[in-house]
Amino acid sequence: LGVRARRGAALSSAPHRSLGRNPPPAAMEQPARPLGASCCSDVGWLVRSVAWCPFEEGSHLLAAAGDTAALLELRDAADGRATLAPAEGMAIPIDGDVDAIAWGRVHGQICLTAIAGGSVSQHLCAAQGHSLSSGVLQLSSPVVNAPVYSACHLAREMLALTGASRQCSLLALGEGAASLSRTIALHSEGVAVRAHHAQPDHLMVAEACGGVHFLDLREPEGPHPTLSRTLPPAAAAAGLRDADWCPGDSHLVCAVAGDAWYGWDLRGTGRAATAHVGGGGGETRGAHALRWAPHGTSFAVAGRSSAVSVHELRTAASSREERGLWSDSSTFLTHGLPTRVPSVSWKQGATAARVLAGCGDTKICVWSL
Repeated sequence: LGVRARRGAALSSAPHRSLGRNPPPAAMEQPARPLGASCCSDVGWLVRSVAWCPFEEGSHLLAAAGDTAALLELRDAADGRATLAPAEGMAIPIDGDVDAIAWGRVHGQICLTAIAGGSVSQHLCAAQGHSLSSGVLQLSSPVVNAPVYSACHLAREMLALTGASRQCSLLALGEGAASLSRTIALHSEGVAVRAHHAQPDHLMVAEACGGVHFLDLREPEGPHPTLSRTLPPAAAAAGLRDADWCPGDSHLVCAVAGDAWYGWDLRGTGRAATAHVGGGGGETRGAHALRWAPHGTSFAVAGRSSAVSVHELRTAASSREERGLWSDSSTFLTHGLPTRVPSVSWKQGATAARVLAGCGDTKICVWSL
C-alpha cells in the first residue's frame, strides 16, 4: 500500500498540539504507580472484547463479547462495593461466538452492532439507553465470510469490518439490510479499524504485517490510501496487534507490537517513537490491546502481564525536522485476570473520563484512576 503525503495534511483541520523530539531511551518511562481494580466481576463465559458506549445517554452501558454478548452496568453491591451486572431489560439475543462489536448511531438511535458467525446484527437502544430492540441484517452478498477482528461505525450509515479476509469491507446500512459498498485490499490480516470521532469520513486500518493506513472516504475510490505509516522491520516481525487514534488530535496514532508501543505524529517524517510497556512488577510480553483515553492525553496498553499500563503524554517545543510522541509517566493497574488481557475500553463522558475496563477469560475488571 502506498503513501500520498499531499493529501495527508488534510486529515484534520482541527486545532492540534505540537510534539517534540524523541528523548533518550532512559527518559521514556518514569517510575510506575500501581493501582488496584475497583471492581472485578466473573460473568461466567469467555470474554474477548469490551466496549463502553461512547454516547452520553448510554455511557452507563458496557458491552462485552466473546462466547456470547451482553450489556452490563456498574452497580453498588450490598457490601458497598461496585459490581458489574446485566443491564435490566437489555438482553442481547445472540447464541454463539461473537467476533466483534461496535457502537454507533443508526437512524439517530444508539446502536450496538455485533458480528457473529457470518451475520451482522443491530441492537438499538431506546432513549436514555434503558431498553433494547434487536434484529439481524440481511446481507446482499456473503461479505462476512472470514473471522472479523475489528469493526467500527462511520458517517452516512456505514460500517467498516476487517479481519482474516485480508481486506477492509465497507457496508452501507439500510433498514434491516446491509450491502457491500467498497473493499480495501491489505497485505495481511486486518487487526484494527477506527474512525475518528471528529473526522467521521476518515478511516484508519491497521494490519498484522505492521502497516497503519488512512483513507479519506470522500475521495474517489483508488488503489492506495491517503497516507500510510509502517512499523520498524523488527517490530513488524513481531506482528502488529492493535492500533488507535487519539481523540484529541487526529494526527496522533499509537499501535502495539511485541512488548512495545509505537506512536506517530502524522505531520512528521514517519519515524515512530517507541517505548517498552513492561513494568509494575512484571513484563508485558505480547501486548494485545491499546486504547486512547477520551481526553486524549493518555492511552492504556494491555497484554500478557499482571498489570495494564496507562501512559501519560507530554508535549514539547515543535521541531521542523522531527516530531515525536512519548510517555511522560506510567500507571500500572493490577488485576485478578487469569491470562492475557485482549481488550480494554475507557468510559466516556466528562464525569467518567478516567474509568477503564479490561477483560480476560471470564472476568472483567474496572479501574477508577
